[in-house]
Amino acid sequence: MMGWVKRLKKTDAGLTIPVIAVLLLILLMLFCAMYEYLRVVTIVMQLDQAVELSVQGVAKENWEEVYQGIREGYAGTYTKAELTDDWEEVMNREQILAQMKKMIDFKVDGNTWVKEDDAGEVLFSLKPKDTTVKITNTQLAAAEGDALTVETTNTISVPWRFLGTMFNAPPIVVERVTVSGYTPKF
Repeated sequence: MMGWVKRLKKTDAGLTIPVIAVLLLILLMLFCAMYEYLRVVTIVMQLDQAVELSVQGVAKENWEEVYQGIREGYAGTYTKAELTDDWEEVMNREQILAQMKKMIDFKVDGNTWVKEDDAGEVLFSLKPKDTTVKITNTQLAAAEGDALTVETTNTISVPWRFLGTMFNAPPIVVERVTVSGYTPKF
């Protein structure tokens, strides 16, 4: 590297200023790329956390049925209806999505949920119809420590912060699978 700089000095003294400008431009582009990557990772981590808290919130709301099923070794997300003697769902996809919408405070734009920052710019968007929720009950006579697990798959669209304004680039689309478990404390 130093040999290249010495050779550059010997050939033309006025050439170092454009080389420094190009190097600074490359460095600026690298910092922008790192910022975009960290921004997307942060948004995905926050959505994962919101999904986990939503699952926990729904499980806590239906604590009596969910806990009874885990404690007694039966399916944790169903309960027996007294009048019809049929099994009814206690936890379902709609409850988890409603809890997540309430926690993140999405704005509804057609069939898309949009999260905006304080300035009104879109941070990310999510289509609830593309969200899948797979609830795995505990087994019959489950061992202590077995948990009710909920696997959620979300497709998140994050618009570019720098490239999108200059080049009208399509948003970054991330498909994220979040696995949450619920085990009662006592």
